[in-house]
Amino acid sequence: MTREQLTNTLAKKIGITQPKADDIVVTVLDTIKQGLIDDGRVVIRGFGCFIASNKSERMGRNPKTGKPAVITARKVVKFKASKLFKAKLN
Repeated sequence: MTREQLTNTLAKKIGITQPKADDIVVTVLDTIKQGLIDDGRVVIRGFGCFIASNKSERMGRNPKTGKPAVITARKVVKFKASKLFKAKLN
């Protein structure tokens, strides 16, 4: 599902205009992003948990040339689905 599809579904389901629905979707996504930046963790009960974690520097390989290259340390976002969500999915 794309953001546009999510916006369309939200607009139809609660009976609001597309621009208002898009504002809601953008606000929710921005709030999740800011929560990850501030706290490193966002928990949505019944859905799952977004966690910002650190990846350390490591050696990799340039896929074009095959030469070894250093992959710098960075933060990544991981998602862990809740038990309820997993149960519905399966």
